Amino acid sequence: MAGKGGYQRPTSPAPVSGPGSLSQRTDGGPAHKQAAKYISGLPYGQGQEMMNTQSSAPMEASAPTPNPVPASEIASAGQTQAQPEPMPVVPLNAPDQYPDRFVTHGADLGPGPTTASLGLPNADVASYDNTKNYIQALASNSDSSPALKALARRLNGAF
Repeated sequence: MAGKGGYQRPTSPAPVSGPGSLSQRTDGGPAHKQAAKYISGLPYGQGQEMMNTQSSAPMEASAPTPNPVPASEIASAGQTQAQPEPMPVVPLNAPDQYPDRFVTHGADLGPGPTTASLGLPNADVASYDNTKNYIQALASNSDSSPALKALARRLNGAF
């Protein structure tokens, strides 16, 4: 005989149990399920629909919620941390703070030290070349996007 259709909760929730240490109760066991909760304020009929949905798919009982931390503890914890001093705002019309340095100090153009003075490791030119070759190979495909083709042209120096 055919059922009513839709989910039919079996009388024994677990029809087959696992072997040995994996075995579980097949009779439904004690009620360790969350109770369905009614949500008020929903449009007409949706509250009952939500209750039916919750009942058809019971969830395991949730762990107890931890006690909230009092606001006074949160406030006192924030006061114990050292606050960094804010940087002073320098107005645009202020005198130069570093008159002995060029404007291009630290840039790779003009007078003054370049980025080499920062002591950064040298860029691996071979890895850039490999990436450039890879992008150009991808861009040579007839299905490649216009953006990828434009990037390949830029890497070739054809702006």
